This record gives sequence, structure tokens and C-alpha cells, in this order.
Amino acid sequence: MPVSNATPLIYLARIQKLHLLKTLFNQIQIPPEVAKEAVNQGKAKGYPDAYTIEQAITNKWITIHTISEENLKKSKAIAEMTGIDIGEAQAIILAKQKNEKQILIDETNAREIAKHLGLHPKGTIFIILNATKKKHVTKDTAKDMLNKLIEANFYLNTKIYRDTLKAIEEL
Repeated sequence: MPVSNATPLIYLARIQKLHLLKTLFNQIQIPPEVAKEAVNQGKAKGYPDAYTIEQAITNKWITIHTISEENLKKSKAIAEMTGIDIGEAQAIILAKQKNEKQILIDETNAREIAKHLGLHPKGTIFIILNATKKKHVTKDTAKDMLNKLIEANFYLNTKIYRDTLKAIEEL
């Protein structure tokens, strides 16, 4: 059961595709800081996606897992030393604490740290490609999702965008 950072949850919820995580993985684990970022801070800013994520938590397919006091200190240290945010650091530490290899995380620096710690980071684009490959969405829907992500201010450089469109076509 993968651990997720806030970004994949937020952006999939923004394009009304959060359910793909349940379809692909059955359950997702998040640390408390990710819940705070994705739900509490999102609701405070009036983002509708925060309510979608909160509903998934209420329905128990996204589960919040506490982090030991020692691991909270480790996550703070990782965030301070590397410049990643505390939610990313907690997600990485939770994956290590739970002995999970797969982590859903988009930010490049956080992905590199996760790899360095023996994890297998995957991002929102992976979710789209995997859902397409497993025929949970059509190729046209996948392309539409990609464009909606960009409209929702998801950062995607031109090369990754083109490569993703090509990969969708080749599935």
C-alpha cells in the first residue's frame, strides 16, 4: 500500500480523478502533515479538492498514519537539510517506517531523496499512465487529464508533456 505526498492527491482531486488511486492501489497511506496540507489548509483556502480528499479519508481508503516521535524528528531534519517541505519529508519517513517501497511524490528533489533512501517514487503522471495501461481510462481521457492538470497549474515541462502524450499513444 503506497504512501502519498499531498501533491498527487491534490491534483488528482482537482481534475476529479482521485478515485483512480483507489482503483489502482485499493488504499493509500498518508502522514499527518499531508492530511493537514491537503485537507485543512485546502479547506481554509476554499479549495473544493480538499473536501474530496477529506471524503476519501472518511471512507477510509486514504488512511492517516501517525509517525513515531523519533521519526518526526528525522523528518524535520530531512526537511531542514534538503529544503523539501515537511509533508514530503514525513511521507518519505512514513514509507520507511511502514517498510513500503512505493511512494507517490511529484517534486524532483523529494523524489531524489526518496530514491537515495531506497524508495521507488512515482508521480501523478505515472498514475495517469498506469490507469490508461490497465484500461481504467481511455487514451483520450488520459490526454484530457494531462491537459486538465496543466490548467490546474500542475508544473510539467514541455519535454515531459510530449513524452507522456507519446507514451499514452503507445499503450
